[in-house]
Amino acid sequence: MKILVANVGSTSFKFKLFDMETEEILASGKIENIGYSESKIAIQALNSEQKKTVSFNGYTDALQYCIDCLVGDDKVLKSLSELGAIGFKTVHGKGMIECRVLDDEVLQAMEDYVFLAPAHNPPYINAIKSFQSLVPEIPCVGLFEPAFHKTIPDYAYTTGIPYELEQKHSIRKYGFHGASHRFISQYAPTFAEIDPNDAKVISCHLGGSSSMCAIKNGESMDTSMSFSPQSGLLNANRCGDLDPFIPLFLQKEENLSVDEVAELLQSQGGLSGIAGGNKDVLQIELDALAGDNRAKLAMQTYCYRVKTYIGAYYAVLSGCDVVSFTGGIGEKSAPFRKEICTGLECLGIELDEELNNSVNGEAVISKSSSKVKIVVVETNEELVVAREVYKVVK
Repeated sequence: MKILVANVGSTSFKFKLFDMETEEILASGKIENIGYSESKIAIQALNSEQKKTVSFNGYTDALQYCIDCLVGDDKVLKSLSELGAIGFKTVHGKGMIECRVLDDEVLQAMEDYVFLAPAHNPPYINAIKSFQSLVPEIPCVGLFEPAFHKTIPDYAYTTGIPYELEQKHSIRKYGFHGASHRFISQYAPTFAEIDPNDAKVISCHLGGSSSMCAIKNGESMDTSMSFSPQSGLLNANRCGDLDPFIPLFLQKEENLSVDEVAELLQSQGGLSGIAGGNKDVLQIELDALAGDNRAKLAMQTYCYRVKTYIGAYYAVLSGCDVVSFTGGIGEKSAPFRKEICTGLECLGIELDEELNNSVNGEAVISKSSSKVKIVVVETNEELVVAREVYKVVK
């Protein structure tokens, strides 16, 4: 069976086509600047690569182009019948903590939570509906990001609001980046030569969007993001955890509407908000190292939050075998990793600075004396989506 995994942005579309018998990638590609006069296309299939610039009026035209590139007598798919499903790394929906066929009920659940994931849900809903109109015979299936976190115990996902309101509106800790943390739960301990089914892992998915996860024997025990992707760690431009009365206070004192406060917290906060508007995380790192005080404060605040979660999850797991770094910051930033790990020696987490500075790809970067292995690994969310969608379709 072949599974097409779609990665959707507001003006971009990326995909990977998997043969699930071998888990081989048969084709991959991306289209950027959809809806603009010059959409950039890069598609690899059958050992050939296509790069060109085309104008698409919208998502449906771009998706039809991709289908035409993949299906035909001389293409990677001889006919659409070879395609078992189109899989999506869907983000959020009311009560959605599993992998689901994307029918009207599930799409409505995603619509219900657009306010909580405004950067993610609208483009995904648009892309899903486009695929359903173009290839109605192919099921669309979504692996919701909270799915991996459904093993979190009730006392860890329950909030402090009145129980009746919590139940009425399906308010709870959902958690996100589930596909990434699921992959890390198996791959990171294996990479560190530890049995993943008998391992305590603290997964640090760090980048423009960041979250952490406490994993025990392959299952999520707790995670940093809660009811929405705006919670938990600082993100590139999202605020992360706040005293709940801060937005209420701002709404009152600045005479802001609910939507204006939401926009402030999700697009003007985080690392960018502290550093002065720069949304490029690696540039913030360079500015911090060059002595820019606000960039330095942003970096230190971010790393401090990560460090506090490591300490908390060490307690949740009653120890730790592996601390895993992945994502744009986790994989590429030695200064961030150093700032995070400094002071964690009391937990048996000892960073080898020389190994940390010389990372090129994946590596173990802990000292030989460290009780906890520290690893830098690359995540593979698309493969996890393909596997879970395959299970549903079968």
